Amino acid sequence: MTPSSSQETIKKNAIASVRPSFSSFPSDSTLETVEQQRRFELLRLAFFVLKLRKIEQRLSLLGEESEEAGAPRDPQLDFRANLLHHAIFHQVLTLIRLDAREQAMQIIATCRKS
Repeated sequence: MTPSSSQETIKKNAIASVRPSFSSFPSDSTLETVEQQRRFELLRLAFFVLKLRKIEQRLSLLGEESEEAGAPRDPQLDFRANLLHHAIFHQVLTLIRLDAREQAMQIIATCRKS
């Protein structure tokens, strides 16, 4: 083995150790540690925020079209957006209890910018 290939192996191993593995997830579907709960709730928050962003984009497009046509906004999408606002609020409360408020705010800010 050449020195460069051993360095490449070391780099690959370092990258692999940073990536999450399936062994880090519980096998029986229960979150045992606070860190596992925190990660799960942060992931859930990101999903809700991205879903809300998608609905708000759709609402703005439909709003522009309905203003031109004189049609009312879609009440179904408004309802979904309100539900997601409520779910996000509860996720933030849960994450505050798990001492992850800053991470939650960072996820919200990042997802809203993208």
